[in-house]
Amino acid sequence: MKMHIDVENLMNKRFLVVLFFCLLSLAGLFASSVEVREALPLLSEAEYQALDAGEMVYGRTLDGGKIAQFFVQGTEASKRAELAQQEESGFSIGAVSYIPYGPKLKAMDPSERQLAVFNAIRAISTQEGLTYISWRAGNKEKVLIEKSSYMEDSKNLNKLVTDPVATVFPFTEQSYVYQRDSSFGGNRYLHTYTNTDKEIFVEISNISSLKVLGLFTAVKAGQLSINMGTYQLDEGLLLVALTSVRDRKPEVSVLGLTVDLPSAFRRRIVALQNWFISQLNTLEIE
Repeated sequence: MKMHIDVENLMNKRFLVVLFFCLLSLAGLFASSVEVREALPLLSEAEYQALDAGEMVYGRTLDGGKIAQFFVQGTEASKRAELAQQEESGFSIGAVSYIPYGPKLKAMDPSERQLAVFNAIRAISTQEGLTYISWRAGNKEKVLIEKSSYMEDSKNLNKLVTDPVATVFPFTEQSYVYQRDSSFGGNRYLHTYTNTDKEIFVEISNISSLKVLGLFTAVKAGQLSINMGTYQLDEGLLLVALTSVRDRKPEVSVLGLTVDLPSAFRRRIVALQNWFISQLNTLEIE
């Protein structure tokens, strides 16, 4: 009889331990869900559930679609999204993901965390070898970024420099970047940062034309604006993306090949999101 009581007590203790950790997990999930809902009050229930599951949610302005709901009201990203919705030509894509902090980021104070996240975003050399799901390759994984480096100035490709590392968090910053990708070849970009204590926002504009097959212009210089940003919440980061193409139809046809630009840029957003998550994971193990 005593043996039966000891086993029963042991089972009860194990049950309580499992229950305790389950409740902790549910509490963390509930906390993240609450703060995301407060920051982004206009999303649907399905979108909140997708964010809690680690998925990206997005929309586009084609056919009267709205995208401002994916950005925290009053941020630089939100202001740009509102302007993008008002454009009568071209198109824009807005997207957001929620990334809970790991133990190391969670332990940092907000200003220390903001500097760490800023340096992680600027480590663009780590984008080399970045892959995406290519429609032209039969929806298979393919290398997207073949070369990624900072330039000393806007024109000289012979002077590529290493990733800068900031020791003081800047509220404004500009850099020139060269990237060669498998879809549009080699291109030059201007990165312009507009930051606050909670938000990091970088506008990436093309200062050279993006060409399909290296020959036919898909997007002229200055037509493309790829924006990425983060916004600090208590338990995690909101990672946002806003891509706008001005005065350009959504499809480009070249030698019988049709490129759907919204789809192409959405796949890039997904690839960049995965890259940024890997950057945060690297911070956790450094």
